[in-house]
This record gives sequence, C-alpha cells and structure tokens, in this order.
Amino acid sequence: MIHDVAWETARLLAYELGTLVRERIPHEELVPLSRASGRTLARDVTALQGIPHYASSAMDGWAVAGSGPWRIQPRAAQDEPHAASDTLGDHQARVILTGGALPHGCTAVVRSEAASEYDGVLSAPEPRWGADIRPAEREAKAGDVLLAAGTVLTPPRLAVIAASGWDDVHVVISPPVGLVLSGREVVTSGVPLPGQVRDSFSEFLPPVLTAWGAAEATPFVQRIGDDLASTLRAIETTDAQIILSTGGTGHSDHDFLRKAAEDLGARILVPSVAMRPGHPAFLAQLPDDRVIVGLPGNPLAAFMAALTILQPLLDGVLARSFTEPRQIRVGERFTALPGRVRLVPAGLSTDDTAGNSHHELRVISREHTGPAMLRGLGDADGVMVIPPEGTEPGDSVRWLELPW
Repeated sequence: MIHDVAWETARLLAYELGTLVRERIPHEELVPLSRASGRTLARDVTALQGIPHYASSAMDGWAVAGSGPWRIQPRAAQDEPHAASDTLGDHQARVILTGGALPHGCTAVVRSEAASEYDGVLSAPEPRWGADIRPAEREAKAGDVLLAAGTVLTPPRLAVIAASGWDDVHVVISPPVGLVLSGREVVTSGVPLPGQVRDSFSEFLPPVLTAWGAAEATPFVQRIGDDLASTLRAIETTDAQIILSTGGTGHSDHDFLRKAAEDLGARILVPSVAMRPGHPAFLAQLPDDRVIVGLPGNPLAAFMAALTILQPLLDGVLARSFTEPRQIRVGERFTALPGRVRLVPAGLSTDDTAGNSHHELRVISREHTGPAMLRGLGDADGVMVIPPEGTEPGDSVRWLELPW
C-alpha cells in the first residue's frame, strides 16, 4: 500500500536529493558575465578593487579647493573630462562632470547652477566641505565579499560584479532536464477533437524550467504513447540528469511511469503527496543517480506538483538555500480537507475593512482552479497553501511565489 508523504516532507526530501545529486556531478563552470544572468554563484565574489575605486563628482559643475572665490584652471585639450590628471591649489577651480575623478586637493564640488564666472574667477556661495563628492570605497573595499556562493545572479548583481572589475564568474552547472510528455490523446496544434486534448505543457514548462535554473537536455522533449516500452526507451535514451514526465503517474493499467521506474531499479523517495491538486506526483532516484519527477497529467495539478517537488530539487542541485514559504493572511474561509493541504492560485488584495489608514495585504482565491484548468493560474499572483484543517478569514497561510 502506498502512503502519502506530507507536503512539507516532500519538499524537504526533494531538496535533500538535489544536494546529494550535486555532490556526484560536475559542479561549476566559468562563464562570461553576459551569459550569467539567472545562474547561481558557485563561489563567493570578492571586490577586486574598491567600489567606487576613486572619489568622484556627484554633479556637473566645478571642482574647487579651499574657500572662494576661485581662480579657474584650464585643462589641456587632450585631457579626458573624467580623469584626475591635475592638482588644484588653494582657491583654485576647474570644470568637472558627473562621475568625473576629483583632482588632487579638491575639497568640494560647486554645482553649475550655483556658480558664476567672470574674468577667469569663479564665485559661488561657500560650499560645505565634501559637498557633492562621492567618496571612494563607499560601497565596498577591495577584498570585501560582494555576493556569496548560492546567490542567484540578477541584472543588478551582475552590474555590481562588473563594477568591481570581473569579466567572468564561476556558476553552478545547470542540471539538464528532459521532458517526457505522455498520452496518445494529446495533439500539438490546432483545435482538438472530442477525446483529444491540446498540448499545453510544451509551451508552459520550458520557461518555468529556465526560471528555476535548469538547462535543456538532449533530446529536450520526447512525446510518447501510453505503453511501458516507449516509457522505458524515453528514460534510457536521454542525457537528462532530471527526467520530468507528465501523465502516467497513477496506478491503473494505462499508467506506466511508476512501472518503468521500478523496472529500472529506481528508489522511490516520494510515492505520492498529501496535497490537492497534484496528489499522484512522485519522486524517484535511478541507480545512476538520475532523477525522475512524475507529474500528473492535468495541467494545474502538474504545476502544483512541480512547485512542491521540482523547484526544491533544482534548488538543491544548484546549491541554493532551502526556502520556507512566507506567511500571509487569507481573506476567505476554506473548509477542512483532512490529511491534505490544498494549493490554490490566488491574488493579492488590500483589506481596508477596518476603516483606518492601515491597509493589510491578503490573498483571495481565483476562479477556474480545477486540476485541469489553467485560467486561474494565469490570473494569479502566487499560490496559497491551505492547511488540512481549513481557514477562517484573517488566518495566516503559506504563500508560494510564481516563477514569472
């Protein structure tokens, strides 16, 4: 008899398996910053030099030394406008641009609109010492850790790395994931006939996998019928570290994924999950350390199972931290569903029923959230996790972020 695994336990088991797989496969590669967005750092990134590495002007205007008025110093025609190629003596000034390096001896920057010049002399209200100067090493000193290993690289983080002088970065190798899409009734184009269903997974899952840090295996997508032989062949002929299969996870005579995993000697870690939708999902490890994630055939159920199993698994492989869902208040009542959590697409709503200036953010379920439906997920801001005992308005529930 198959026993359901608690939703929380399934997430943790998937993450732990990911960390185990990471130890047994090549771990990191060096890539240029232009190809590092969305990747995970394999090593700490330290500052090669201070950020900023020189003191600069925060405004267009005049670099001045000492008190005014100031004798304007000309610059040679070949001098770069941002370079610190000269020295100012007391009561001297020269033109400077925003971001320009301060000349030696500069004590403040006078803004253009605050100054006037006549006959080579600059006049302005006396600036405070250090006015409109950006000091060197204000963000970081050379050798400081800018970003720790396990950090996901976003465009601003890549900019920080570049500002420090790095051209390349060590990132965790993205695990190749292959899709096995089963079902003779699935059609890939046009309007499906009665008894047929249009394939939505091939449009839906690839960008989700990319957002979660996966790479594409070869072949990336395999379409198979509902039989054991084609299921076994799909698993055996892919170079995927993680095999993600949709459909065939049940226990009927027409479901073959579990049987294929057993025939290949897989160790079943999660036989099913105490959740709705997505209950038939399972997680297995093959003798060669490849992983099978079985998702139900219904679209919403499949995504909820992927949120539960696949995302934590990938986080483990990518050396990311295990994240607990944040808490948020629910705005409606849910009846009890003993023994199972419910994952419900939801939208964020501001609750101002108290009639005061304090507006509290709450979540409200969307319509069209049946296991085979996608419209509710398309309109959702996230997914709320309803506990088995249900909820009353104002109760706290766990909140899962969406990868888009």
